[in-house]
Order: sequence, then structure tokens, then C-alpha cells
Amino acid sequence: MNDQQIREAFDLALDLTKQCGPIVLDGFHNSSKDVASKGRHWDLVTEYDRRVEDVLIEGLKKRFPDHRMLGEESSTEANRKEALDDRPTWIIDPIDGTINFVRGVKFIAISVALVVAKKLKIGILYNPCLDEMYTAIDGQGAFLNGKRIRVSGVEDLKGALIGHEISIASYAVARPHMFGRAEEFIKECVGLRALGSAALSLGYMASGNLDAYCIEYLKPWDIAAGAIIVQEAGGVVMNINGGEYDILKPDIIAASSEKLAQRLLEVVRKVNDKVNQKQVQ
Repeated sequence: MNDQQIREAFDLALDLTKQCGPIVLDGFHNSSKDVASKGRHWDLVTEYDRRVEDVLIEGLKKRFPDHRMLGEESSTEANRKEALDDRPTWIIDPIDGTINFVRGVKFIAISVALVVAKKLKIGILYNPCLDEMYTAIDGQGAFLNGKRIRVSGVEDLKGALIGHEISIASYAVARPHMFGRAEEFIKECVGLRALGSAALSLGYMASGNLDAYCIEYLKPWDIAAGAIIVQEAGGVVMNINGGEYDILKPDIIAASSEKLAQRLLEVVRKVNDKVNQKQVQ
């Protein structure tokens, strides 16, 4: 896809995302909405997740029938595991922060990203409850409601406000890592915040409200749009073990500077070593 085609794809995705705002708000205020579990008691889905995803995918497919669609609610297990190739691929989370959505907490986001030739090209995050629209196109910067945004640039952990989603400890295998990192982070940082939405946390990072975010055990649609928005805002996104960020396996460290990212990486490795030693004993 050339630059003009990317811009056309962005404009369409942005329009479709805006169309979904009223659907999300209707569900947000509907206290009797149907809620189901996808296997684990904390992994919820509602009729509104499906409705939003249908609007996005149907609208995108009509214009781009040859594009691959990777959505949280509609993708099969086989499609989710399929490697990225040169096909343009849309990665969609209709409502990131579904527990917040169900409980009436306003930290939620519609998340839409486009990957072309294995590279993120478009990121859109929209929180209809607060009317916050985060956007980015590769090489063109990041924006909040049309105004250019930048990461904070904080370099030292002692000056950082860190997004730390402690609820990931619901996974037993993640528990010692999440608690261990929290213990190490809080010794130095100014505070920890758990918003209940990875997508929105990355949006807040891009606009300088948070300085870092360290997360794993999530899915591509939780991170993809937020990742390019952080990068276009001047931030760093890398694999949680220090390598390149893998779009389909989004275990990440995101930070407002390379120096801060490397400090978080030190903490992650320190905690991993401690956990491994205990498991050997």
C-alpha cells in the first residue's frame, strides 16, 4: 500500500470507529446488557463487543476485501496463530477494558490497527466515554483529538509513573512476576496505576500521562494500535525480554525513553531470576 492508500484506509477506519462510539455508549449505560464469560471468570464479552466488531470488519471488508481481519471476537484460533505476511492485516479490539465497560468505569477503548508487510502503519484508539481519540500513521506523529502529543521523556525510574496491570496476576504463572515487579518498581517510582485497559494505558503513555507500561500475557489486539501511537509520540516499545516487539506476541516494555526502557528491562530480568531460583529450590 502506498501513502495515499494508507491515508484512505486511515480515514475509513477513523470514520467507522466514530460510528461505533454511540453503540459503545448505549451499552455502557445499559445496566441490563448481556454479559458472558469466554472461559475464565474475568474474561468477559458482551453483545456490544460483537456489534462494534461487526461494524468495523464489515466496513473495512467492503472497501478492502483482500485484507486479513484479526479481531478479538470473530477470529478463529487458527487465524489467530497464522503468522503475519505481506497482506495488509487489520487488528481489532472492539472494546478493550470489557470489565470496566460492564462495571461502568470509563476507562475503555475501541482499538484498530493496520499492519502492512509486517509493519504497523495505522493506530486508532477511541474512548467514547471521555471522547478521547488517539491516532497515528507511520511517520506522521501521534495525536489526541487532532492535537499533536508526545511522551513525557522521563528517563529515571524514580521520576516515573508506571502503568502496571496487577490483574494479570489472575494467571497463576504470571503471579510471582507481576507481584515481584510491583515490589521492585514501587521502591523507586512515583506510583503505579492499573487502568484495566492496555490500549488506553498506551494512549495515556503517548500523551505523557504515564511514563512506562510493562505487560505480558495479552493478545495482539490489546497492544497493536497503542504501540504505534506510543512510537509515533517518541516512545520506545520493545519485547519484554529486550528484543524487538512482536506484533502477534505482545509481551512488551513501553517507555518514554530508551534509558527508562532499559531500567525496566533490568527490573524484569531481576524478578525473572528470582522466580526461576525459587522454582528450582
